[in-house]
Amino acid sequence: MAGSEPPEQPGDPTRPTEPLRPVPPRQPVPPRQPPVVERERYPSELPPEEPRSTSPWAAVSAGLVGLILGALVGYLVGHNNAPTKTVASGPAVTRTVTSTKTVPTVTTVTSKTVTQAPPNPADEQKRIEAEQKAKTLEKENEELRSKAEGK
Repeated sequence: MAGSEPPEQPGDPTRPTEPLRPVPPRQPVPPRQPPVVERERYPSELPPEEPRSTSPWAAVSAGLVGLILGALVGYLVGHNNAPTKTVASGPAVTRTVTSTKTVPTVTTVTSKTVTQAPPNPADEQKRIEAEQKAKTLEKENEELRSKAEGK
């Protein structure tokens, strides 16, 4: 690029590409090792004991106070809607309240009319023949059953 050229726009498509600057190679970083600490095989001193100043009675008494307060709140909430007694100062007043209720009922009446066509003489003859045939078959079945039982 020469100093006499006008500055090119970054979005100019006719601008030639420029080579990138070389990047210096990275130097390897040596791995970190934890510091070596020498320890005794058996400690010469025991760890300090916890102070015994805390008493279990404090926790027990706090639990009892909480139980009593919970029972008191439960009693008050449970008896919150109890009816209150009022003492009348004047004579008793009697009121009579009547209410009527009309319930509509629906009654459905259905009727069915069946008309039967007069019998056809040819169909009537076939019906009579079929009944006679059925009666003869029933008699034959009864005879076969009685023979089978008699054996």
